[in-house]
Amino acid sequence: MKSIKYIIILLVTGFFNLSAFAQEKEANMSISFVKEEGKNICKVLVTSEDKPVAEIAVKLSVKRLFGQLPIGGDVSTDETGVASFEFPDNLPLNPEGKLEVTAAVEDDENYGSFDVTTETQIGTKVDLSNLEKRERSLSGGRDRAPIYFIIASVVIISGIWGTLIYVVLQVFKLKKLKTT
Repeated sequence: MKSIKYIIILLVTGFFNLSAFAQEKEANMSISFVKEEGKNICKVLVTSEDKPVAEIAVKLSVKRLFGQLPIGGDVSTDETGVASFEFPDNLPLNPEGKLEVTAAVEDDENYGSFDVTTETQIGTKVDLSNLEKRERSLSGGRDRAPIYFIIASVVIISGIWGTLIYVVLQVFKLKKLKTT
């Protein structure tokens, strides 16, 4: 009886493993940037076997410090295999003056998941000269913290330590009263 149970388990898991290794079609993508009517347009061309792929969802994102910033949501390709995204020109560029743009297809039933990455210079150059100024701000550390934060934290810490010292002194007074 155990052997039949093991055979059934092996058949079921073997079936799922075979379906997981089914060969998916190969697809390629390319990213290009054009300016149309004063707007920056990012066009992603999806092809398979040198033919355009229609109706496939493409996601566009830009590399940021802690991950990918999505741009424009999911856009499906048209009959020519092109997905068009309006690309913002106000994204800050990295110190080298470039943006890393990634177009991705995720979990397509025919082509699986694949992506392509390119660089562009569309964006705004960040002025790093103001980093030398020592202005107080909410995001500033220690020496650049707002004065009211410093005063509030000193008052709170003093209040806590004052309360602890008062309690200890009261305990010593109780001991003196008990001994007399």
